[in-house]
Amino acid sequence: MRRLYFDLIGLPPTPEQISQFIVAHSKDSDSAVQNLVHQMLASPRYGERWGRHWLDVARYADSDGQEADQDRPHAYTYRDFVIQAFNDNMPYDQFVRWQIAGDEFEPDNDAAVSATGFLTSGTAFKLPDSFLESERLANRYHEMDDVISTLGAGCLGITVACARCHDHKYDAFSAKEYYQLLGVFHSGDRVSAKLPSGKESFFFRDFDNKRRTTWLFRRSDFYDREIEVDIGFPAMLSSGAQADDYWQKARQAYGEIGEAKSTLQRRALADWIADTQQGGGALLARVIVNRVWHHHFGKGIVGTTSDFGVQGDRPSHPELLEYLTKEFVDSGWNIKLLHQKILTSAVWQQASTRGAADERGLEIGPANHLLWRMAPQRLEAEVMRDAVLAVSETLNLQAGGPGFKPYIPPEANLARNIKGEGYPKDAKDDATNRRRSVYMFHKRLIPYPMFQAFDRPDLMTTCALRQNTTVAPQAMVILNDRFVRAVARDFAKLLVQKQAGEAVPAEFELKSIIVQAFETSFARLPTDREIETSIQFIEAQTKARTERAEQDAGIESLTDFCQSLFGLNEFIYID
Repeated sequence: MRRLYFDLIGLPPTPEQISQFIVAHSKDSDSAVQNLVHQMLASPRYGERWGRHWLDVARYADSDGQEADQDRPHAYTYRDFVIQAFNDNMPYDQFVRWQIAGDEFEPDNDAAVSATGFLTSGTAFKLPDSFLESERLANRYHEMDDVISTLGAGCLGITVACARCHDHKYDAFSAKEYYQLLGVFHSGDRVSAKLPSGKESFFFRDFDNKRRTTWLFRRSDFYDREIEVDIGFPAMLSSGAQADDYWQKARQAYGEIGEAKSTLQRRALADWIADTQQGGGALLARVIVNRVWHHHFGKGIVGTTSDFGVQGDRPSHPELLEYLTKEFVDSGWNIKLLHQKILTSAVWQQASTRGAADERGLEIGPANHLLWRMAPQRLEAEVMRDAVLAVSETLNLQAGGPGFKPYIPPEANLARNIKGEGYPKDAKDDATNRRRSVYMFHKRLIPYPMFQAFDRPDLMTTCALRQNTTVAPQAMVILNDRFVRAVARDFAKLLVQKQAGEAVPAEFELKSIIVQAFETSFARLPTDREIETSIQFIEAQTKARTERAEQDAGIESLTDFCQSLFGLNEFIYID
């Protein structure tokens, strides 16, 4: 149950929810799991959990990056679109189409226009006219390279950036095709403007309805303007229809809405990328199915989730990937149905521990490539923060809107040449800053220390797979971070209050508090040895603090205990 909760909503179950599930599971195990999966998928917390996975792919942050790292106060509209799209179970093909050209499909729809924030989420800074033309051109083409590289790797599992200077050395993708894709976005740029409703937002928009001339830059020399290229899509994924055919259909379809204010090239690309018969749709579906599998098991069927090319890993279970992909497309690109199929399977419900019957699996596949057992997974940095807030019952579930800026120590809040208001040096630890981490304001050059220690990506580029390190600074964060300490104290006070039924009393009974703490933190009861050891630890801390004449020695010692629980592998890992 704990594994399922963290997989789908990124939060731990409460002891009450655990008790209800145990009763239901004892009556009908399959039905209990299926009902819980449905319940979790219907929760608004689901979109916050799985939206975060996609925001890694989209390299979303709330500032420009680069040297000035200016804030993007309205970028959050894209983040909110992603979360809502997952909660609404938007068909994945529509989800991708809108992120490429939502404004060209439904120009009067706030969500469709905000979706193009996918194209604007990378690092960017518009150089003023005082810079040399060569510098401004280089900056412009670097930004467009980021757009098509993210689109290629994130959606199609193709490392298209390799063809910027020459034909791809390994995959059937040419430099000409690279610049044909670049031409689709050459006629527009990121803008801060109003949505159809009048709300401020940050999204992508074409300059007008005239296509800008695009050239093939040999060796990426943007002054080499001899070979002009037309609109085109990768030939290795195309069958029959040409790019011009998709473009013509896009203009015909838009004619039913009104006069186009953009080139409609992006709409043509969006239709091609989701076309399973003549375009990139078959690969688009495989890549997202593999991503979903990766987040459930810790490793994709194709280990290189953003590289399905010659240099990428071979699938460990190719027939399984084909089966799941066909089911996914036939279901109408239904991601929640894909979750259900995986989570109710026998392979996902395996234990992570090894028994006597698993010796053959250990002998044949010690690295567990064939999934003979479940591999434990460490919580991501954001989920760790959300989990400590959840067990202390101080998590603020306010959804959407501008991101909050938590306290960051002055020594970590240093960055040169940052433009704008800068990061607040006196952010308070209150309810407004105890929202889910997906709503935290992510300033690229001032990372949140806890997230930095636990391997959150810097999101300068698309992130296919987060690193998973074990280093000393992680333990230092749990021991010394003032936020962790404050939440541990809240947890301690909560445990005492629940045990006593009143505001923190002078005396409290340790055994019942320890049992409650273990059940809340680990979804299990402690052993007798754990109870004994925990009591000894708390009493020793209380004695030492009392001898030093500290105030609230009992609560502070219980806080030490709660803080130690946050640092245990059993809290940080899901098995």
